[in-house]
Amino acid sequence: MIFKKLTMENFRVFNGEHSLDLQPKKDGLLSKPIILFGGLNGAGKTSILTAIRLLLLGRRALSYIPNNKEYADYLSQQLNNKAKKEDNSAKASISLEFTHTHQSKHGVFTITRTWGVDGKEKINFEHADEDSNLTSEQIQTIISEMIPPGIGDLFFFDGEKIAELAEDDTGVYLKEAVQKLLGLDIIERLNIDLDIYLNKESEGKASASIQKEITDLQKQKESFKAEADAYKEQANELYPKITSLRFEMSQIEKSIQERGGAFAITRDEEKGKQKSLEREIDTIKGKVLHELDGAFPLSLAPNAIGRLFQQLAHEKELKAKQSFNEQFLAQTEKLATKLSLALAADEVQVNELLKTYVETDGRSSAEGAISLDISDREFHQLESLRDEANESKARLSNTLSELTAAESDLDSLTLRIQRAPDEKELVGLYERLRELDKAVAKEKDVYKDVLQKAQTSMTKALELAKRLEKLFNQQKNEKSLQKAVSRVSSTQGALQEFSQKLTQLRVSQLEELFALAYRKLARKEDLKLTAKINPETFDVALVDLDGMEINRKSLSAGEKQIFAFAILEALGKLSGKVLPVVVDTPLGRLDSKHRDKLIKHYFPEAGEQVILLSTDTEVDADFYSILQPEVSHAFEINFDEATRCSSLTEGYFWENHKAEIA
Repeated sequence: MIFKKLTMENFRVFNGEHSLDLQPKKDGLLSKPIILFGGLNGAGKTSILTAIRLLLLGRRALSYIPNNKEYADYLSQQLNNKAKKEDNSAKASISLEFTHTHQSKHGVFTITRTWGVDGKEKINFEHADEDSNLTSEQIQTIISEMIPPGIGDLFFFDGEKIAELAEDDTGVYLKEAVQKLLGLDIIERLNIDLDIYLNKESEGKASASIQKEITDLQKQKESFKAEADAYKEQANELYPKITSLRFEMSQIEKSIQERGGAFAITRDEEKGKQKSLEREIDTIKGKVLHELDGAFPLSLAPNAIGRLFQQLAHEKELKAKQSFNEQFLAQTEKLATKLSLALAADEVQVNELLKTYVETDGRSSAEGAISLDISDREFHQLESLRDEANESKARLSNTLSELTAAESDLDSLTLRIQRAPDEKELVGLYERLRELDKAVAKEKDVYKDVLQKAQTSMTKALELAKRLEKLFNQQKNEKSLQKAVSRVSSTQGALQEFSQKLTQLRVSQLEELFALAYRKLARKEDLKLTAKINPETFDVALVDLDGMEINRKSLSAGEKQIFAFAILEALGKLSGKVLPVVVDTPLGRLDSKHRDKLIKHYFPEAGEQVILLSTDTEVDADFYSILQPEVSHAFEINFDEATRCSSLTEGYFWENHKAEIA
């Protein structure tokens, strides 16, 4: 199957008619599989995925199977708001032209769905070999033959589906998918039909009293079952209302967020912090002034202070020498007398010799200019002042760092306070939010009460079903029913054996397909991993080279998403279907390395046609350059704030910007 053209008219954010060429273009003999759509959040990427899913899956495109009223309400909500305001009779339509081989015939098919404000849908199916007067049910049957139930989710999905599958460690999703792929749900229905057949045979062979008892019990059971179904229907009608209220709450929360509501919530607290920071800054500035008033200025002239202390040290040394000479000279006569006696020399000559030494050699070593002439006490005071200046410089540096940090925090805080809107602007929104919260709580209570009543009625129906089963089992012992019981038992046994063997075979194939896909998409250090799938629970376990299971919960969010992509790829290949792959915003939770793997190894190889819906931060300029050789063509979705509608232009973000610059 290859999509050729998608046409949307008044569908969701697209006002008027928009036609998109989806046919992959060729580069020589090779086809480029990727059609890339770029759009910011809310621009309309999901609308394109929704249109494709709705066209091909019908009401199965929703996360639940809606009743007629719910489906009509849903379709009505998909009608463009601008179109509804301008024309009460406006209609929405979506159309998909595609090529496909159906019942061994290859051709071009066109599906169109149209509806108005009332949500009443009209389906049109065009093909050369098909009757143009088919009913809606017949058309949906043909589409279901092309894309069986459960298959669509494997090929048309968004980031939320990836996240849901990534976090599902129960195996529920995988089990449902495999059962639908293998037709095991049909085997289950066949088993039920065989039980019904046997029960009818048993009832026909029973006595009149037993038949009456069976009939009465069946009527009671059906009555309770109908009662339970009615409660379930009521619950199904309540759930969309709860969903609608929650959606309105999310829109109001979004509006509050856009208006800076997140800042408004903490505004008073932020103002308190602002005053505290201002006081802290004043205190720090006082410390700065205190340091500036002290010895700090001396630290600003380290060279001059150094020279000063060199001079003072020199003068101190000179004064010490001069003092020594003076004291020595005063003692020369006494020293000369003692030396003359000791040496038997002339006292006068000795005295003259000492005086000559002091006045010539000693004086020369003590000569020098003493210009500052400060006392030792003053010298030590200056030393203390110099040391204090250096310490003050270090303290001031730390204090200024504190001041810079505090002023930076104050600037950030002031900006947040300025962003916060006046509380009066948000009062109405917050009041409506509280009203909606109360309404949701009230509706949830009613919803739970209705579900409880449904459960009670269903429990009673099940109790009656058990009594009926007991009666039927009693009748099965009758000789006239032995053959029927034997045939049914043998058939059910064969079906059970067939189901088990088919499941084991397919699970084994799925393990291999999953392991191949995961190794391709995982990072290099994960390449030795294999997989084991429990055929009963369908829980998938990663196994390392030593045969040890790896806890999925220990995987990062990005690794879990790679895990989910690998499961979807494996299931798609197991289905045997060759369908286009449509993916909406799949890369949001992935790191650059995992994105690189998907960009290089998943999207170019996912199918013959891959429609990728991305934001500018998912497939950015770098990733676009990697992906470009595989891109057939691209579209940019532009949202107009004034009209609240979107339009499409050819080219991706970066291509269009380059063209504008050129």
